[in-house]
Amino acid sequence: MATLRDLLRELIEELIKTQTPGSFPEKVDGVTVMSGFISTGQGGSLMLSRPMEQLISQIAQILRQNAPTVFLSHTEKEWLQLVRGAFGPPLALIDLTDDLGSNADQVLAAVRQTLSESTVKGSTCEYAFGCTLFASKAVEAFAIGPVRFEARLEWLARKLGEGAVTAIMARRLRRRWAGQKNRKRKHLVDGMRETDIVDAVGSCDYICSVMTGGLASQAGEMKSRTAARLALTAIAIWWEVPSRALDGMNLLVDRTVRIQRSLAFVPGKITLSGGTLLGRPHGPPISPKEWADLLARVGDELKVVGELIEFYLSPTGAVGRPKLMNALAQALLWFHEGCREQVDLMAIVKFAATLDALASGGESSGILKLIQARLGPKPSDPIRANGQTAKQGVEEIYSKGRSRTMHGTNENLGHDWTSTRGFSEVIARYCLISCLGWAATNASDDPKLLLQ
Repeated sequence: MATLRDLLRELIEELIKTQTPGSFPEKVDGVTVMSGFISTGQGGSLMLSRPMEQLISQIAQILRQNAPTVFLSHTEKEWLQLVRGAFGPPLALIDLTDDLGSNADQVLAAVRQTLSESTVKGSTCEYAFGCTLFASKAVEAFAIGPVRFEARLEWLARKLGEGAVTAIMARRLRRRWAGQKNRKRKHLVDGMRETDIVDAVGSCDYICSVMTGGLASQAGEMKSRTAARLALTAIAIWWEVPSRALDGMNLLVDRTVRIQRSLAFVPGKITLSGGTLLGRPHGPPISPKEWADLLARVGDELKVVGELIEFYLSPTGAVGRPKLMNALAQALLWFHEGCREQVDLMAIVKFAATLDALASGGESSGILKLIQARLGPKPSDPIRANGQTAKQGVEEIYSKGRSRTMHGTNENLGHDWTSTRGFSEVIARYCLISCLGWAATNASDDPKLLLQ
């Protein structure tokens, strides 16, 4: 396998080849192709051949492997762009008649220095998403770690105070959200910014904001959306059927209320089309006082959720209790996916994954230990109204539902799994809440202690 130094030598050799007249434009299979450019600073640029692009891509992969935190702070595409841009100035500065190895060392040192400076800077950024939350528009702003929920007018007032929007924009947005029309903006840029806000919020009464730091732009946006989903799930989990509550708690970028249409034809009959309403316009009805009371009651558990979201958004992973937060974050994410899933059997797979994450991957036996430690019932104790024991229940969820489906050996694929889905959601919910409560009162970073 080629080393970094070997790849740098090849890159410089390819650069030397491009100095030959007629090197550009390049042709592939007789067809002229457009070559790429990178900036060399001070208005200059350097044309890259296809072999050079491929070599830079290989170098970027090796540099990424040698810098583990980059996996947290940048997408692969962003990292490649960063590395690619870092080659411009040093490639332009070297003397191509000098020793190849010496030039390779010089370029590599300069690239590493540029990357070090770029990744350390890490700016703070706040991402905002329109979302549906509660029927009441009067619920006061609240935060779950770095995720904040506000009524859109409250959000607008905060942004006006921070100088993120102008007074004119704020006034026009209030009119727009009140159902009134505005005249076209004379200032083009302000008009575009105003339109961006209108499109991002839509008809949502609430806005979810996620604060990040040290993440590249694309990585920050992607991770902030997931962080928002984790926070919404942490809210919905306090209702008896979280999936039903979460059905009305959505980011605008994810889901909207819609009717799923289907056409059915029966021989010899004229039938009408059927439709199923998917999604709800908002979450469960709750008054501002009721929500404030609930927040006060479950505040400790939500602090843990905030902690696990901070872990997920960390650009370095160097946060308190990373092992426990990693397990809890994955469990909450699997629970979110189970609640969102439309296929019952797939939802069971995801709720089983929630339990497995909380049980440190201990499979059926680990889940039984988790249930006994966190909820009380022993494997032989009845756990359902039909007399089913905890062991039988886990067998139904994990072995018959999850494992056989994952391995392609489920002979009951076409059966109605509605009841098992509901049961798996209930067990996963209770275990998740109990584990959050345990984490709130125990400072340990060992997720295996959740089984004791």
